[in-house]
Formats: sequence, structure tokens, C-alpha cells
Amino acid sequence: MSYSYRPRHGYDIRVRPPRDAAAEPPAWARGYTRPCDSAGCGSVAIVRVAKSPRESAAKLWFCEEHARAHNAKWNFFDGLSPEESEAARLANIYGDRPTWAMGKNERARTTARARGAGDLRDAFGIFSEAVKAGEAARPETRDGRPVSKLQSKAFQTLDLAVSAPAVEIRKRYAELLRRFHPDVNGGDRSAESQLQEVVRAHHILKKAGFC
Repeated sequence: MSYSYRPRHGYDIRVRPPRDAAAEPPAWARGYTRPCDSAGCGSVAIVRVAKSPRESAAKLWFCEEHARAHNAKWNFFDGLSPEESEAARLANIYGDRPTWAMGKNERARTTARARGAGDLRDAFGIFSEAVKAGEAARPETRDGRPVSKLQSKAFQTLDLAVSAPAVEIRKRYAELLRRFHPDVNGGDRSAESQLQEVVRAHHILKKAGFC
């Protein structure tokens, strides 16, 4: 069984249809009206190019033939001394932008100092303010040691303040064990989940050295 492609709309859009050169309209009929800037050429200009490497803002209009000849003679280093040519070549390696060694940009360091921040610091105080707010909100123990969220939750489970001494922590732990352990509370197993939380909280505080 042979397969033949049949275009849906009557013509094949997959490839460019053949074009009859004789039937192609002339340049002037396609909307081009500017003459070629090459001396003595009467053809219609269809290509806009830079005048020279040193005059890139100035533009010239050429026909296809003279645009090809103009590009063939293009030399970016034309008119430059050997020193200038080497400087332009090296500048192009880094995108023609100035670069500095790490920590050598004095202007950036001066700006940072003017804003009240040294090297590698938060000049606008965005992150430092967040750190200060977090430290202020963090509870502390009686001796000034910081308490993590996990440790703070352990104190809450034992219904104690973070400043509670070790003796009070051990006393509250023993009290809650008698309340929730089925061997002590008459076999009531309804509080086993609370017992597990109490044991875990005591383990966290003991491991941190609070009791």
C-alpha cells in the first residue's frame, strides 16, 4: 500500500514552493525606492550597513552586490596602532567592560562604607534586622543559654518555663510519669500518647544538659 501526501488546503506548506525568476517583480515594485550609495551604481539599495568600524553610527545603503563587497573589505582593526589593536582584542575577551580583582573595586567599597557597612556585610540591614528579630523572639534559659524550638516545645510539654532549674524539671517529670503511666495510674492506658510526649521532652532536655 503506497502512501501519498495530500495537502488539506490544496498546497503543500512544508516546503517553499518553486519560484519563477522571470515572474518575480523587480525591486522597485517590492517597495524599495532608495538608490545604492556606491558611486556610479544605479541599482536599488536593499541592505543597510555601518559606514566603518570607527563610524558605526553612520549608515550606508547598498545593493546586494556592493554590500557583499563592503563586507569583504571590513576590518575592525583598520586605522588602529598595534597597541590599540592589542587593547581592543583583550577588551573583547571580557565583553569590553572593565574588571577588577576580588576586593579591588574601591568605588564599591567606598559606597558600602558610606552606607555604614564594611566588606561582605548587609549594607541595607535587611538580613541583620531579621536576625536580630529572630534572636529577640527566641527564649533563653536562666543562665542565658539560647533555647531551640524543639527544646522550647519540650518545656511546654512539661508545663514549665524555660528558666526552670534542673530540680524542678526532674520533679515535674516524675509527677507526669505517675499521672500517665498505666502501671501507676491504675491501668488507664488512655494517656499513653501523653506519656510518650513527656518521656521524649525529658530526653530532649536531659540531652541538652538542662536536667
